[in-house]
Amino acid sequence: MNSEASDRQKSSRGRIYTVVAAGVLVVAAVVIAVMVLVSRGGASELEPGQPEEASVQDLRTFAASNDGPVYSAGGLTGRTLELTKTSRNETFVRYLGGGARPGDPRPIFTTIATYPRQRSYQDAARAAKLKGAKSRPSPGGGLAVWRESRPTSVYLAYPGEEVLVEVFDPSPRRAQELALSGEVGPVR
Repeated sequence: MNSEASDRQKSSRGRIYTVVAAGVLVVAAVVIAVMVLVSRGGASELEPGQPEEASVQDLRTFAASNDGPVYSAGGLTGRTLELTKTSRNETFVRYLGGGARPGDPRPIFTTIATYPRQRSYQDAARAAKLKGAKSRPSPGGGLAVWRESRPTSVYLAYPGEEVLVEVFDPSPRRAQELALSGEVGPVR
């Protein structure tokens, strides 16, 4: 074999080794990234405004570390939990179905929102007296209020609690049933 052919063969082998080494580095970087994401504790450190898929345990971990209560309707079977926190410490737990992914923009999923709000019970009691408002006592000594013009959102408030809870469902009947069922409560 002449030296020119030998040099080409060595150069070709060098390129192959370079490509293989680059591939190994890419795989290693992906593995490290996954390990970092897993070790950060799931949904306990949400980026404000970024919806993330969460397990029931992720939701509990998040609620335990959150500044204020987080309400949910428990783990509705057959649904994927999505958790979002805003920069104002509002939280949204959505129950996705039908193969929907976190961040799906359609307003067709049951959602439990928790809004920090002083005097929420007094405000809800006052809103219940407005024209077009409906209200019912809710389990736990609370008050459920909704407007006839927007019956898909039912608001819950409790004496001594500084949060307003919104129960949304595209079905007004389901929103009201869920709000009055006793299933909605603070994540423990």
